Amino acid sequence: MKKIVSLIVSVLLVVNTNAQTQQQIDNLKTFAKTYGYVKYFHPSDEAASIDWNSFAVHGVEQIEKCSSQQELITTLDQLFHPIAPSAVFSASKQEFDYTSITPPKIKKYKPTYWQHKGVSFGMRYQDIYKSIRINREIEVNNSSSFGNILTSINPEKYKGKEIKYTASVKLKEGSKGKGQLWLRVDKEDKTVGFFDNMYQNPIKSSDWQQYEIIGNIDSLASKIVFGCFLKGNGELFFDDVHLYYKEDNEWVEIPIKNSDFETESIGKTKEQANWVGKGEGYSFKTINNEYIEGKKSALISYNGKVKKENGKPIFDGEPKSTDLIDAEIGNGIYCHIPLYLYCNKEYTYPPADTSTLDQLKINLKNISVNPTGLPVRLGNVINVYNVFQHFYPYFDVVDVDWEKELEIALKRCFSDKTDNDHLITLQKFTAPLKDGHIWVSGGSMGSYVPPISWEWVENKLVITKVWKENIEINVGDIVSKINNQTPEEYFEEINSRISAGTEGWLNYRAKSMSLMGDENDVLILEIDGKTLRLTHDLDIYKKGRSESSTAQHYKLINDSIFYLNLDLIEMDTINKLLPQLTKSKAIICDLRGYPNGNHELISHLLKTNDTTSAWMQIPQIIYPNQKNVVGYEKHNWKLKAKAPYLGDKKIVFIIDGSAISYAESYMGYIEGYKLATIIGQPTAGTNGNVNPFGLSADYRLSWTGMRVLKHDGSQHHAIGILPNVYINKTIEGVKLGKDEFLEKAIEIVSQ
Repeated sequence: MKKIVSLIVSVLLVVNTNAQTQQQIDNLKTFAKTYGYVKYFHPSDEAASIDWNSFAVHGVEQIEKCSSQQELITTLDQLFHPIAPSAVFSASKQEFDYTSITPPKIKKYKPTYWQHKGVSFGMRYQDIYKSIRINREIEVNNSSSFGNILTSINPEKYKGKEIKYTASVKLKEGSKGKGQLWLRVDKEDKTVGFFDNMYQNPIKSSDWQQYEIIGNIDSLASKIVFGCFLKGNGELFFDDVHLYYKEDNEWVEIPIKNSDFETESIGKTKEQANWVGKGEGYSFKTINNEYIEGKKSALISYNGKVKKENGKPIFDGEPKSTDLIDAEIGNGIYCHIPLYLYCNKEYTYPPADTSTLDQLKINLKNISVNPTGLPVRLGNVINVYNVFQHFYPYFDVVDVDWEKELEIALKRCFSDKTDNDHLITLQKFTAPLKDGHIWVSGGSMGSYVPPISWEWVENKLVITKVWKENIEINVGDIVSKINNQTPEEYFEEINSRISAGTEGWLNYRAKSMSLMGDENDVLILEIDGKTLRLTHDLDIYKKGRSESSTAQHYKLINDSIFYLNLDLIEMDTINKLLPQLTKSKAIICDLRGYPNGNHELISHLLKTNDTTSAWMQIPQIIYPNQKNVVGYEKHNWKLKAKAPYLGDKKIVFIIDGSAISYAESYMGYIEGYKLATIIGQPTAGTNGNVNPFGLSADYRLSWTGMRVLKHDGSQHHAIGILPNVYINKTIEGVKLGKDEFLEKAIEIVSQ
């Protein structure tokens, strides 16, 4: 009998625990909806003035404590009253008291409300997207994304040598930004050779530490440029700089003028001083009260370049004075949140209690932003949910239950333990949106790969490159197991973390992401019955640059066919080639990648000027949940036809799933005006200006903020540019080192 009773008690405890967890999730969803409504659509001065990332963390800390409906309502009121004093939360539908938002002498007030062209509020840049509170003074931050101290040297004596760059760096205590050393080798052909900027391991310490970068000087190097930058708010100290080259297996120091910042100040140009400071909103100087060598160091400080503007309408359309968010935000919980308020020069009406607002701001400054803390993870998910819920322009063509994905992501937060667990949760959360511009960064995920490349060919995972000798792997080998999993099982997890509009972009991202890990991690492969252990010892970014640096910008094939690699060739070079291109019989343009600013070539393929009107469209939003969108601000390139006309010869464009964004804008003209035969595979199906934003604990996310259509007005997103002639790689072609796409292009233009 005791066993039965114990079993019943255990079952009840499990059921109760699950019920409590679901109640927590429901409460968090209620907070998430309220958070987005107030942040983006309630136009009070108080709501516009707070740190919303910190408020998300603070909010979930309070919401988690709620165990009843009434507690939740009370907590919502306590949380939002300091920033939205006219918002009302209740357990039943009620009539809203409009007198509470109507000032007694209304003629002395002006209306205020939000207008969003896309969205810029809370985003990293204020560029083509804009968020405005009408009739309220707004701050526009025109600061650069980082402040940079740099110098350069002539590489002539060091070409072909290994190079080492070291410096000592520290952040001032309390700085929220991060530091990064960087070193770049510029080449004579205007491309970049070696480059490293500590992207994967930025400087966050407030203690002096020495950091180093080791690379190689290209034989075609024209300049070595290096320095240190501060990204974000705070102050950074930089000192004791050294540069070395390797000779006979020994490091030999390269002289650097003012390497310890003792003899010169920081200049604005190289003519003024050896070290130059660049970056709007940042200041640069030498100081004598903090140093590691000598008696001075360089200091980078974020000051912000902020200007104030009066909020004038950016499009036609405004809410009514009686418009509210009148919604059920949770199970039996309702809200009234005004979209339209009145304001004078001093405040929006009704003004909040200054003491509670000041206390809230103090609380937000003291928020911990450690990603191992549950409130930080939950707050980040809630932030991400609302950006897309209110502003993602593709919910009409992407089949996703976004509220369900929110619930899944919130539940994952409770089991996540590390910073990388949280990164994966954010990736999985956004993957169903099928937006190839979505790129989540943060955490400490390694960027090292083993000395191979691979991809799916003929439904097999095939080795396409071997980067080191003396390993028992050959190009064309088929991988049968990865870490004791089938390739299909292994890639299923990788694919679940990638947001992609087309299969081509998914495979393009997955083939590199599937190999990435921490330095010296081991990947165990089974190939032809043999078990092989490969070490992650190559930096994927350096490897990628090394691979692209050996590719040809252009070449002449069979004395009459010109090949242009649009991923590399500059427009200046194309202009110089125009006389030869005019005489050629055919031109093959390779756009398996991202154009190098050379879309003016399209003008030479057009017979008449471009007449497309609106293939880029930015939504104009005043209501939440993308209801009753006012309209779209329409954009296009309006290209003009230019001489010499090259469209009188055979033109072929090669594409694949790696062509995204700018490449698809380019190809939109080729497809829309039928300027060439398009061969290969569909492109990424993602176009439009990205709109990045930051989250707590230094996580970042980019996404597509506008709607882009094909030139005939049909859907582009998640479809892409489709080839006239489809081509698939073959395993045999991989083994033989063939470029089967280029071979097909040559065959077509030779007919």
